[in-house]
Amino acid sequence: MTSAVAITGIGALSAAGSDLAALTGALVAGRAGLSLVKDPALPLAALLPVGAVRTVLPEREPRTVALALHAGAAALADAGHPDPAGIGLALGSCTGGMHAGEQVYLNHGPERIAAAYRHQPVGRTAVRVAQRLRLRGPVTAHAEACASAANALAEALLWIRSGLTPMVLVIGADALTRITMAGFHSLKVVDSAGCRPFTQERAGMSLGEGACAVLLEDPAHARRRNARIHATVLGCGLAADAHHATAPDPSGRWMERAIRDALAEAQVAPAAIGFVAAHGTGTRDNDAHEATTLNRLFGQVPTASHKRSLGHTLGAAAAFGVAAAVISVRDGVLLPNCGQPDDTSLPDLDLGQRVRRQAPGLALVTCVAFGGVNAACVIGGAERC
Repeated sequence: MTSAVAITGIGALSAAGSDLAALTGALVAGRAGLSLVKDPALPLAALLPVGAVRTVLPEREPRTVALALHAGAAALADAGHPDPAGIGLALGSCTGGMHAGEQVYLNHGPERIAAAYRHQPVGRTAVRVAQRLRLRGPVTAHAEACASAANALAEALLWIRSGLTPMVLVIGADALTRITMAGFHSLKVVDSAGCRPFTQERAGMSLGEGACAVLLEDPAHARRRNARIHATVLGCGLAADAHHATAPDPSGRWMERAIRDALAEAQVAPAAIGFVAAHGTGTRDNDAHEATTLNRLFGQVPTASHKRSLGHTLGAAAAFGVAAAVISVRDGVLLPNCGQPDDTSLPDLDLGQRVRRQAPGLALVTCVAFGGVNAACVIGGAERC
């Protein structure tokens, strides 16, 4: 027997803007947020559009830490500033302190790289965020490619349901880096025109940066402090397909396994899902296998990817997916798929070009990551508590 866990705070910083209101506005409008960026530290960003954060961040912190701190502090404020002594932290990230290390290397050469390396591990990012936000609960860090935040969320659910801690701040955060951009470009999976998820014309992904944070809370604890509940997390599923280092299993059976496990933990049938905040990177393989799998399970389910609005934010992608699902169930809307008006949608999914005022019931978040990592999460309304 499982139980719903409340979401009482949300914070976001992305190419859409510096807060949740800006994110909501961009997703509801289906507004593209990709652009070319002139930055000597990111030479490829002048040629390949990215989802860059424009907010000025404090330079005393590594960029990924600064992104995470902004979103985490906003989520805590949104939740009514609960006592941080009782809050744990589960962080998902891929880049950690890589951005800072690159800057030291580019500016000073290899001689001073050792001093910057202490910021590199993702675990160090988590510790720094916990210290700065004065969180005194358990701390964990996940680095499972673009399912990192989904894995962090799954562990946070276990902590709350087991009684380890009543609140966990889950943050997904990643900064754009030269190595990341060069790596994906070398794989020839980046679209020079900007990603076009779930369209026949799709030709690759677009990278982005940002952070999204959600405060998970035991419902009884939330009620005792009269907290507002945005939505609930009902279940998570994780599965590894062991097919290829970067390509997903084209059969989609392990993605289906992750989704079915999430539905089973939530104790709901596939028919209860009315909206999917999908991974939808815009690559040929990812979108084809994800669309086929979703159609096999749900038929023509309303689906949206927001990678053209935000870029692929890697370790933060699943957290932004959760935010999109929360907006859908909380506000009673089916968010549009952000593409281009003249693109041809894949036939397997119901991809709206405009927002629809229709309550989805429950929403599903999906993630398909390098290394064969598949993740899914079921989001319900506040009334589920």
